[in-house]
Amino acid sequence: MIFSLILMHIIAIGIFGLKQLPLASSLTVPLPVLTFIFNEYCRKRFLPIFKEYPTECLVKKDRADQNDPMMAEFYDKLVTAYQDPALTPIQYSRKTDKLKAPLLHATEV
Repeated sequence: MIFSLILMHIIAIGIFGLKQLPLASSLTVPLPVLTFIFNEYCRKRFLPIFKEYPTECLVKKDRADQNDPMMAEFYDKLVTAYQDPALTPIQYSRKTDKLKAPLLHATEV
């Protein structure tokens, strides 16, 4: 896949050169290099994980987790575990004086 992507970049550089588009051709030159660097990064980052933990072991672990009764409790806690504090509603007390009252609040009718 990476070979095909780099080949596509090289073909695009050639087509832009034949169409006499030097700007497009020169801007496309870094793409094969960046693709190759990204491929090497992914290979170093993710390939050891797949060598150490084969897919069969991970599938067995997933199936064991599905049958574990504690997983339902874990999923319930997971919903609130990663909430951004800025997005939680602020609870204001009803008994506030005018100096400390929020700028926007519902009025009682």
